[in-house]
Amino acid sequence: MMAKRDTLQHDASPPARARMRLALALGAAVLAPAAMAGVPFDYRIGATGITEDEHGIVIHAHEPVRLELRPGGRIWPPLVVDDGGRIYVGGTVIDALSGRVLQAGGRDVLALPYGVQVAPEAGGYRFRSSATPGRDCLLPLNKLNAGGSKSALRAMKDASVAFASSPRGVVGLATQLGMNGKVSGYTASLIDAASCKVAHSTWLGNPDLLVELAASKAGGWWITGSAAQTLLRSADGRRWRKVRVPAQGAPLTSSYAVNDKEIWVAAAQSGESEERPYMLSYSGDGGASWASLRRDDPLLGRLPPAWLEGQRRRAAGSD
Repeated sequence: MMAKRDTLQHDASPPARARMRLALALGAAVLAPAAMAGVPFDYRIGATGITEDEHGIVIHAHEPVRLELRPGGRIWPPLVVDDGGRIYVGGTVIDALSGRVLQAGGRDVLALPYGVQVAPEAGGYRFRSSATPGRDCLLPLNKLNAGGSKSALRAMKDASVAFASSPRGVVGLATQLGMNGKVSGYTASLIDAASCKVAHSTWLGNPDLLVELAASKAGGWWITGSAAQTLLRSADGRRWRKVRVPAQGAPLTSSYAVNDKEIWVAAAQSGESEERPYMLSYSGDGGASWASLRRDDPLLGRLPPAWLEGQRRRAAGSD
């Protein structure tokens, strides 16, 4: 049986030229401003130290792990922190509280929260799930509606294909390119990791320059768009809705949904802002209202420990 496909209704997309300008700016903004300037920047996730410099990121686990800075500013392999305090980088899993390596794996394999592993192969992605030990399956790249001639590995390294897992499953976000090589749209697919079946597919159109796909245990999945300051959320991986975000005057770079009500967003930092040093905003009512964090704001104590960008901003703003 074919997976059902929906279409997200949204406002007109921002001009392509504006999206291209922001793509270049955001590509360089993956690292902290100090790191981009050649000054090493240190912060912690749990008790595990992390250092950023102009070459990439080093996680100071018992066995240090280095992430490379790729052309265009993207970090490889992706770095994810789950609600339980575990750091996922490539196929390696680290306990953030002790720095102990819980699982060692290759750089071109993705270990995801909730016992999912994704390995690129010719023509697709091989999934392994702790729910079905000893078994694996292959998800063809074309099932994600990922166009173009890129290999499965290249698509992940270029962020043309991204995955995020929650207790409810895995969502894949694929970028489609037009004949002119520019982004023409995005598809979000709910994947059964045990069978590699696409249970549901949603055509998102081209609402924004989408820069992040993420998930949390109680917050479901979300997608961050930069140019038009877009936040899309889904509780089940099937139905997506647009959430109102604050007018930051700067593109968004990351978001975090703690649950249905609590949401955090981070905007691009451009120069020093004594009034808003973190460029972080918080909503406790699902996006109906927002508070912009000031220096030493009491809300800093509520920053999600698993939100890498939030922890990085707190460390940078406290210097």
